[in-house]
Amino acid sequence: MFIFDSIGFGAAFALLIPGSYPPDIALAISDRWYAPPLIIIIFYAVGIMGQIITSSNRKVEQDSKRGVIFWGIIERFGFVLIFIILKFYSDNTLSFELFMISYAIFVFSAGAILPSYFDLVSRVLYKYRSIFFSINLTTGSASGFLVSRYVDSQIKNKGLVDGYLDGLILVIVITTISLVPLILIREPKSEIRSKSKLKIKLIKEKLISWAEIVTNNRELRIVSITNFLSSVPESITPFFTIWLITYYEAPSYMIGFWVTSLLLSQSIGSFFVPIIGSKFGFKYTYILGLLMHFIASALFLIDGMVYQDAIFIFAGLGLGIFSTSQSNIAVELGEVGDAGNTNAMLFTFRIPIFITFPLIVAYFTTFENLSIVLISSIISALMGIIIILLKLDNSIFPQIRFWSKDS
Repeated sequence: MFIFDSIGFGAAFALLIPGSYPPDIALAISDRWYAPPLIIIIFYAVGIMGQIITSSNRKVEQDSKRGVIFWGIIERFGFVLIFIILKFYSDNTLSFELFMISYAIFVFSAGAILPSYFDLVSRVLYKYRSIFFSINLTTGSASGFLVSRYVDSQIKNKGLVDGYLDGLILVIVITTISLVPLILIREPKSEIRSKSKLKIKLIKEKLISWAEIVTNNRELRIVSITNFLSSVPESITPFFTIWLITYYEAPSYMIGFWVTSLLLSQSIGSFFVPIIGSKFGFKYTYILGLLMHFIASALFLIDGMVYQDAIFIFAGLGLGIFSTSQSNIAVELGEVGDAGNTNAMLFTFRIPIFITFPLIVAYFTTFENLSIVLISSIISALMGIIIILLKLDNSIFPQIRFWSKDS
C-alpha cells in the first residue's frame, strides 16, 4: 500500500520540487528576478513550518493514519489549485501571487504529513523500514521519471507553461488513485490521540524539546550541526537549470531531460542506501550523499555546459542518498515511536541556509561570479563530510525497534 502511494508522491514531486519546473514557471509568468529563489524558500521554509506545527501536536507513539490521510487530501487539493491558477489566471496581474499562495498550500501540507507518515512507517513496517525508505524513493523517482519525460515532450510542442499544465493533469489523476491504497493501510489502534487544539504554546514546547534532544543526545547533535553546515549544495541545486538556460542559453525543453536524470539517479542512490547501510552503517551513506553533491558542484565549476548530464546525475545521487540516510538516522537515533519528530528536527537545522542562501545567490549571481557560489557549495559539502567522519563514532546500523504498545 505504501508503495502505491509513493507512485503518486513521486509523480507530484517530479513537477513540484524546486529542482524541477516551478522556479522556471514562476519566472515565466512574472519575469521577476526573485521568483525562482522565492520558490525554493517557500518549499523549505513553509514545508518545515508544516512539520513543526503537526509535530508539536503529536505525542510519542500516537496513532498516525488519520493525520496521513487528512494531509494527503490537502496535498491533492494543492495540486488542483495550482492547475486552476496557471490554466485560468496566468494572464492576471496577480497570477504570480496566486501561484505562490497555491504552491505554499501544497508545500505546507507536504511538510505537515511527514511526522505522521514517518511514525506510521516506523510502526507498521518496523522490520523493513530501512528497505522501505529506499524502495519508496526508488518507485517514486521511477514514477517521476515517466511523468517528467511526458512533460518534456509536451513542453516541446506547447511551450513551458502549457506543457507543464498537461503534466499537472496527469499528476492529479495519479495522486487521486494513489490515495485509495493509502486509506486501506491498517494501523494497530491505541488510546493515544491528540485532543488539544493547536496553540503557539505547543510549538514553543516542541522547540524546547528539540533543544533538549540536541543537548542530551550527542550523536543527534553532531548530525544536526552537520545538517546546518552542509546545506549549501542542496540549496543551490534548483539553480542548475536556471543557470544553464540563462548563462549557457540551453533550450527550456531540456528541463525535462535534466529532471529525468535527477530523478533516475536519485532512485538509484536511494536504492543502495539500505544495502550499504546494513554493511557499513548509515554514517557512511550520509557521507556518500554529501560526496555526490561535492562532485556535482565541482563539475559545474569546471564547465556547466560540457558536464551538464553528469551534474544532474551526481546531484540526484546526492539528493537520494542523503535524504534516505537522514530518514534512517532519524529512526535509529531518535526515541522509539518518535521518528517523525526527530526527522523534522534534523531537517529544521537546514532551514536557515535554505531560506537565506537562494535569495542571496539570485540577487548577486552573474555568470562571472558563479564560481564563488559553487566554491561555497564545495566547501559546505566538504565540511559536512569531515565533521561526520571525525566526530560521529557510531556507524548507525539498522535495528528492529518495536513501539512499546506493540512489543
